[in-house]
Amino acid sequence: MDRKIKDAFNRVTAEKDLMQHTEDAVIQYMRTQNEKQPLVNRSRKRNVGFILAFVLVFSFSSLFVYLQPVSAVSIDSTSSVEVYFNRFNRVVEVITYDEDGEPTFEEKDLQNNHFEDVIDEILSDTDAENIYVTVASGDEAVATEMVANLTPHQEMMRNMHIYQSSKEIMNQARKSDMPMGRMHAMDELRESDDAGIYSNIENEPTQELMETFEKHHQEMMHGGHMNRPGGGMHGGHMNRRR
Repeated sequence: MDRKIKDAFNRVTAEKDLMQHTEDAVIQYMRTQNEKQPLVNRSRKRNVGFILAFVLVFSFSSLFVYLQPVSAVSIDSTSSVEVYFNRFNRVVEVITYDEDGEPTFEEKDLQNNHFEDVIDEILSDTDAENIYVTVASGDEAVATEMVANLTPHQEMMRNMHIYQSSKEIMNQARKSDMPMGRMHAMDELRESDDAGIYSNIENEPTQELMETFEKHHQEMMHGGHMNRPGGGMHGGHMNRRR
């Protein structure tokens, strides 16, 4: 580079001292720029690294939020289907269970579907005599909306029973690999079991367990015990967990 600068100045006609000072100044400037370049490159690389790190953190955080289940619906009959939804009311997990409440690992292509689409698809494939649907959410407003969306199906099917459970039961069922509807029913039956008649209720098939719970629920309603803790909906009357 210095040689090229000298050759260029050799072609210029001017006072020798002026040319020498100018030549020296240009060479010094070019050397300074060359020395600064690695610092600029390192600075740029550092900035790019910060940006990439931010993008990765933001992406993983967004993915975690999207995949985090905040509400669930359990549809129980001779078998069970458990569907978990994120805060955007989209499916993030589906678990199937056999008649005894054991996971079957059967795959259902419901991922990212909306609540109403999922309910339509599952109920259209169900020919059971009675269907028991339990909903729960960490947000009371979301749970209420889920029940409201299920009510038209109940009015059409007539053999559909709707219950509202709690966030605690939802989380406990997920950790225990048990249908939420089954766990909710056992919890309610045991809570009112002063005589110990439901001591072995966990050994019953899900269909029989839910039939027992529905019968018990109706007895509690007709017996004037609507203010006890619990959850259930029949004929449009909700008995909410508190």
